[in-house]
Amino acid sequence: MDLKELGRQIALARREQGHTQSQLAEIAGLSRQTISALERGDLTDLGLRKVLRLLDVLDLDLVLRQAGHRLTLDDLRLENARTL
Repeated sequence: MDLKELGRQIALARREQGHTQSQLAEIAGLSRQTISALERGDLTDLGLRKVLRLLDVLDLDLVLRQAGHRLTLDDLRLENARTL
């Protein structure tokens, strides 16, 4: 996952939870401009601590796995749930 995809996932989770960019920024201790740039895919860098704060606020987990892995059943279920 690259930073653009991370931004898309954060935007999706934020909207699903009913947060505005301003609300998310305030809770995570970031600027609304940072949230906006991340969601648009305009950021070239965002520190790990900031990413972890955003994920924590949105109740998301960071999962590491081998690049190029096959999708698991859990991956497919999560993807399907997000498209409903």
